[in-house]
Amino acid sequence: MVVSGQKPYICVLEDDAAVRDSLRLMLERNGYCVRAFDSPNEFLLANDVDRYNCLVVDFQLPGMNGLELLELLHLRAYSKPAIVIAAGADPGLADRMRRAGVSDMLRKPIAPDTLLSAIRSAIDGKSADSAGLRT
Repeated sequence: MVVSGQKPYICVLEDDAAVRDSLRLMLERNGYCVRAFDSPNEFLLANDVDRYNCLVVDFQLPGMNGLELLELLHLRAYSKPAIVIAAGADPGLADRMRRAGVSDMLRKPIAPDTLLSAIRSAIDGKSADSAGLRT
């Protein structure tokens, strides 16, 4: 939940520096506070997961993929929304993603308006569609 008057805090996990920087800049220009990481390990070492209102996680990450990271967070009782971004996605992963708390899955390249809408919906507690994932 975002406190009135506070900017939502978004965490971006993306190993491609150009994509990570463009996502960070786009989100900051749209009024979000953003912290970006290039790997799940870096993110976990920061030990500040509870401060984020929403995670935007690339599926393909070094060390463990984005879904594995979200499953780990889910086991640790993390309950904030997450959006997975992927170049390609296996529709068979949708059930695992739902169980791991994924609010939406978006395919790259992502239009800024699509990501912004998904983040707003995730923070407001709404899923992308009745199934909860756009695949």
